[in-house]
Amino acid sequence: MHAIFMVTDERLSDIAAVQAKRIAQQWDCDVHVFVERRDPGIALREVRQDDRITYHYEELGHLLPEGLPEDRKWPKIVYLRLFAPSVLPHYDRLLYLDVDILSLRAEPAIWDVDLPAGLGAVSDIATLERAPYDIKALTRDEWLATIGVTSGRYLNSGVLLIDTARWAQYDFAQVLLEYFRRFPDAVRFDQDFLAHLFDGRWTELSPRMNYQACVLELGLMGAVGPVFVHFCRTHKPWHGDTSGWRAPTDPRYTELYRQMLMAEGLDPAAHLRPSTVNALRRCRYGLRAWMRRRFGLVTARERRDMRHWQDRSRAFERFMRDGLASGRFADETRATMENRLSPPVFDGRFAVAAESRLPE
Repeated sequence: MHAIFMVTDERLSDIAAVQAKRIAQQWDCDVHVFVERRDPGIALREVRQDDRITYHYEELGHLLPEGLPEDRKWPKIVYLRLFAPSVLPHYDRLLYLDVDILSLRAEPAIWDVDLPAGLGAVSDIATLERAPYDIKALTRDEWLATIGVTSGRYLNSGVLLIDTARWAQYDFAQVLLEYFRRFPDAVRFDQDFLAHLFDGRWTELSPRMNYQACVLELGLMGAVGPVFVHFCRTHKPWHGDTSGWRAPTDPRYTELYRQMLMAEGLDPAAHLRPSTVNALRRCRYGLRAWMRRRFGLVTARERRDMRHWQDRSRAFERFMRDGLASGRFADETRATMENRLSPPVFDGRFAVAAESRLPE
């Protein structure tokens, strides 16, 4: 037996609910939504799908040991994905998804992937060749050493394929505290911990199982064929249309989330965020785009961003092709990937692929 689970608080419970229904319909499997409310008295809307969706309230928080580090970006709730399998022992396999992940289609073969160490995950694409953007003083190898990773492999914890029997062998409350005692510089808390605990042993899945935001605008959606799209950037599709101002995310994702919320009687406006980009900057972006279309004027900003787009695109495409050719991705049957078809365009602020990225 297998199931998919998510962990959230009341702030994103609506997003988790509509995603749970989408997953239950696509994957035809049980979906568990763990909600840890800051105020247990808050009533939340539940979305149902043929008894496939189960909600759990305040069922995990008491399992966390005292003294775990947290911050605004990585609150303590991120650790709870480690403990959820302990209350779902009747499943052989579990697939954990962050709430900011959109399921595009089902991939039943994922349940049969061999997990010798008990964990399957996708590499963190943003750190394939460098340390994280906020760690500027260290090389990638130096950064990995500070978090206890010696294999050179670093995962993204947004999608985790878990063998529940092997997972149960770990006393996570104890090993978490020991980890942060030894590696106090770890700041991507549960993700750094998992990369260390399963260092070099986790089964690598293809980026199609966790297609991360940093590659959304690179024009490889059709070639990779994502199963899950992970909006792991500050601005999410349900925050409102961010194209041209805040993030290079296809605005049709925003419309999709709006439709999913409205279909369940939920208010999309409750999740909108006002733009933090002031009017002067918006005018500047718009003027660049207009001058490019009207006169073909190429600014220094456009040249820089197009070069950066090309560099990132080549690096990711090389990673994909090497992984397919070597058989490194345990979920893939392909040995090659189709050629790129879409060049970039500049919208005044971002370089983005000209292709239509969201599958119809």
